[in-house]
Amino acid sequence: MDTLETLIEFSRKYGADPELVNAGGGNTSAKQDGIMYIKCSGTALKDASEASFAKMDLEKLYHIFERRYPEGDREREAAVLADMMACRVPGEEHKRPSVETLLHALFRQKYVLHLHPALVNGLTCSRGGEAEAGRLLGDEVAWVPACRPGYTLALLMHEKMKAAGSPLGVVLLENHGVFFAADTPGELDRMLSDMTEKLAGCIREFPQTGDGGAEPGYGEKLAKLSGCEYFCYNGSTTARAFAASLEAAKDLLTPFNPDQVVYCGPGAEYVDDVDRVRAIRKKTVLVRGAGLYTFGRTEKEARNALLLAEDAMKIAVYSRSFGGPRHLPEELVEFLVHWEAESYRKAL
Repeated sequence: MDTLETLIEFSRKYGADPELVNAGGGNTSAKQDGIMYIKCSGTALKDASEASFAKMDLEKLYHIFERRYPEGDREREAAVLADMMACRVPGEEHKRPSVETLLHALFRQKYVLHLHPALVNGLTCSRGGEAEAGRLLGDEVAWVPACRPGYTLALLMHEKMKAAGSPLGVVLLENHGVFFAADTPGELDRMLSDMTEKLAGCIREFPQTGDGGAEPGYGEKLAKLSGCEYFCYNGSTTARAFAASLEAAKDLLTPFNPDQVVYCGPGAEYVDDVDRVRAIRKKTVLVRGAGLYTFGRTEKEARNALLLAEDAMKIAVYSRSFGGPRHLPEELVEFLVHWEAESYRKAL
């Protein structure tokens, strides 16, 4: 099996596991003979094929870190995007590589797997995350503080890797996810399994998001008030617990990670009394006594929002075992809402 076939195979395997991948989250890459195959933006890992990956010139990607870019967010990201697109090999000009292409290029190992599992993000989105990561996973796992995605994050990762002195195999991104890098898929499996086992052993409370009864009849009214045609509902034990009061709901009113901003918007809303509400301003709503609703202009949009809202519930519960939840800072939420790269992914 060649490198690209191997990449497609393990991308599909990880992408088919809902505990590891929601909606369009996560990406993979492989390197061979100066070329990096990177998942294209807006494609799903579970449906990976040869067409899902863009071929990039690694040497050209490395030169991006030697350049100087404008200070302004919009100008900087536009310039970096243009330079990154220029790194596509001839014949790949119709493809748009992942927004995290530069991060993948930094790893010297052949294969890279980037995921946002709720269990791992229970750690990365917690107040005690960095300290707990060091205690549980050791010094071999690097921790990158929350920062603006894109070029800013890539530069920070670049500095981390230079300071490490040797190739890093596992990197945890605060309020984001995890990178695994190895020369064989078997090593990726081992690293993921090892981290999952260690984290699961520390969890004192597990979310229950898959049970619950029938929708109580609020959905159509709330969808109309949101200006959307479609809604999804979760009335599970965990959803009802978060919807019990505004105080209980507070941990879900602000996003934990970029995927939640992309698919659910900049936050959730709490409704105490359905009969008195006059407008719904968010795509995710917690309703007292009922549970959680998500809305969309299409059925898929509402469903993706629900997947990420359920992800937020899991992260919030898991984070209690690591010092309590730590949400995305407001300025990062604002950046993500207006970032062209995420707007492109959302549109796809």
